[in-house]
Amino acid sequence: MIFRKLKVLSDDEVVKIVEGAFRILRTTGCRFEDEKCMDELESAGCDVDRSTMVVKFSEDVIFDALDNVPSVTPPDDLPKVRVASANKGMILDCKTKKMRPGTTEDARNVIKLCNSLDNITLASAGIVSSDVPVQAVEVFNIGLLMKYSEKLFNQWIYETENVPVVMEMAEVITGGSEELRGSKFLSYMLNSVSPLRFPPKQLAISRMYAERDLPIAVASMTQAGSVSPATPAGCLVLCAAELLAGLVWVRSLRTKTEVALGALTQVMQMRTGRQLYASPEQTLMFLGAHQIIRYFGYCSGNTSFETDSCDFDMQNGWEKALSGVMCWAAGCDMFGQAGFLFDGFSMEQLVLDNEALGMLSKVGEGVLVNDDTLALDVIKSVGPGGNFLGEKHTMAHARDAWRPSIFQRVSFEHWAKSGGMRIIAHAHDKVNEILSSKELSLQIPEDQAKAIDDIVARRVAAVAEKGAC
Repeated sequence: MIFRKLKVLSDDEVVKIVEGAFRILRTTGCRFEDEKCMDELESAGCDVDRSTMVVKFSEDVIFDALDNVPSVTPPDDLPKVRVASANKGMILDCKTKKMRPGTTEDARNVIKLCNSLDNITLASAGIVSSDVPVQAVEVFNIGLLMKYSEKLFNQWIYETENVPVVMEMAEVITGGSEELRGSKFLSYMLNSVSPLRFPPKQLAISRMYAERDLPIAVASMTQAGSVSPATPAGCLVLCAAELLAGLVWVRSLRTKTEVALGALTQVMQMRTGRQLYASPEQTLMFLGAHQIIRYFGYCSGNTSFETDSCDFDMQNGWEKALSGVMCWAAGCDMFGQAGFLFDGFSMEQLVLDNEALGMLSKVGEGVLVNDDTLALDVIKSVGPGGNFLGEKHTMAHARDAWRPSIFQRVSFEHWAKSGGMRIIAHAHDKVNEILSSKELSLQIPEDQAKAIDDIVARRVAAVAEKGAC
């Protein structure tokens, strides 16, 4: 079984990168653009320069954080595929091949799809609803997910003012502030801004989550060639340094917050300056960062399973497969982003990704070896030259094999006579089938749903009133 055996760095190379990160933090430091952080990090034993907000870290401070900040515990130790649904501003209409702004109807439909797709582990609303005031859309989407999602969900929060509103909604669901404290119902991702900088808004939001002992993912968003060194090794040094700096800050808060570490590494296309989502160098950095994060002793996540293609084509499938399969084989705890298509979100892509992940999940089951599956008596009974079609053993295992719901297994003649439909047409039909046959149903009591609607309406009205002033 290949699961958790794929590595791109030797043990010595991991140590060299980690030692480089320690050196950067000791001599160069990292900027925390929040006055409170200066007090927090100074009290933790860091060297703080308040005029520049640059903090330098000794080895003792870093080791203290590694020893005392607990890791998020993964649900189990099995080689499952844990994939999050993407969040994008635009959505693709596969019929017109045009991107358009997402709407609240789209958000509801994406949640409905996530509920129906077995291999999408973490749901999302998929898009940023353009028919909701932009400063309230995060609250609106989270309200929908709280009411209708059958799975845990993710929704990035960018507005500090939205956090207390989200917490209020979460308390409605969990039963109160103490019930919410320390739960895994909500979590937040603290992203560095490379090189070596944590912005004030994300620090403030992270502090609000940590004060309630809610999980935080510290993630590094390096981009090779622009805000990070052009070499994968240099990019990994910077990534490791930013993750450790964030970890020390979480330690300085002296909460019970559990932490996961993530690599949102990217590559800049040097010829055009465009951000790439699926280069092979990016996959190498995902894999290297995973080894380093495991070396630190933490759960690992990344943004693999993306594509630079604008179509549902060979490039799309291969790019997603390359990073997704390798990160799965390396044992990453979570990766994304299902439904991601370059520059936007696609419902058809979401169901295609779910299909591909179903195949990967089947591989993750491995080969079951026992007296029944070895089939020694059946082989002896059939003997040379026979066949196994009529055997009870064959009938007992006839439904063991993975069966596609979108991918086609027909002859070329049958395919041609049926009109030669492309895979995207089958995916579109699957989307329509789910949306027409499934209904969104409340996952919480009606009184809780009413309370959430009231909170969302209050926030939308406050944003609208502020905009009118």
